[in-house]
Amino acid sequence: MSEAREIDQWRRCFVALAPDAPSRDALAALDVPVNARRVPYAQLHLTVAFIGAMSFVQGEALAQGLAAHAAPLPPAPVTRIECWPGCAQPRLMVAVLAMSEAFTALDWRVRSLMGEVGLPLDARAFRPHITLARFARDAREAPPDGGAQALPPLRFTSLVLYSSTLARQGARYEALASVPV
Repeated sequence: MSEAREIDQWRRCFVALAPDAPSRDALAALDVPVNARRVPYAQLHLTVAFIGAMSFVQGEALAQGLAAHAAPLPPAPVTRIECWPGCAQPRLMVAVLAMSEAFTALDWRVRSLMGEVGLPLDARAFRPHITLARFARDAREAPPDGGAQALPPLRFTSLVLYSSTLARQGARYEALASVPV
């Protein structure tokens, strides 16, 4: 890819739901294993769709379309706290949310919008979750998965188009567009 082409695009983009402050507070209060790095409070989010690289034109079209595709969401219960892909060799600690008709509809609306602006669709099924912590690549053990009894149903304030930059301390997210839900 030429340097000029890289300059004309955003990289590592995704669409996500931003939790409200009480939901962030509840998630941030959860214990994480000592061998994991907690996701910073301000970066807690629920990814709806991963995009990857996109041109500025596609990004602007997607940002404009998000307003028409955002809708209020009911509070979403957390069903479990899990380590993915498993506790023996964990990569992520996540709060798994119950799939709902509202999440299914949002997933469909966002994917439809992505198709309309010429973006490829991620083949992976939508699994609503919020990453709480990340483990080092060589992590070999995590505590067993648990319930989420201490967590209230989560609420979301906005649907956000983010760009992500990888850094030694972890990814940094920049909101490119945000619409209330």
